Order: sequence, then structure tokens, then C-alpha cells
Amino acid sequence: MNISPAIVECYLLIRPEKISWLRFILEGYDGLAILTTISAASGLVRLQTLAPRFDETMHLVDALAGDLTQF
Repeated sequence: MNISPAIVECYLLIRPEKISWLRFILEGYDGLAILTTISAASGLVRLQTLAPRFDETMHLVDALAGDLTQF
């Protein structure tokens, strides 16, 4: 029996002009996460990753937070 890992998703509010930059960074980490824009105007994005890669994804987002944050 083959059981797939769960998908974990979280929502982030980032600077709108950084959405494509974050997507570009994530694409460099093949298969790490998928970024979907929910609202380009407000900078709301959804990040989806597999449960086993969640910590790795959050460490990367944390390292980039200074460039992404609106506040």
C-alpha cells in the first residue's frame, strides 16, 4: 500500500512586489513548495508543501522574511 504524504498549506501576507521574486526563489528548490497568488494587490499568497518538507520550507521563508515583510 502506497500512502502519499499530506499536503500542508499556509497563507502569507507579503509585499506585493515580492510575489514573483518569492516564486522564483521557490522554483530554485525543485519540489520544495508551490506558491499561489490569492490577491496580488494585497500580497496574499498560499504556500503548499508536503508535510516532510514543511520545516525546510519554513526555514527558507524565515530566512527571506526581512525582504518579504510588509511591516
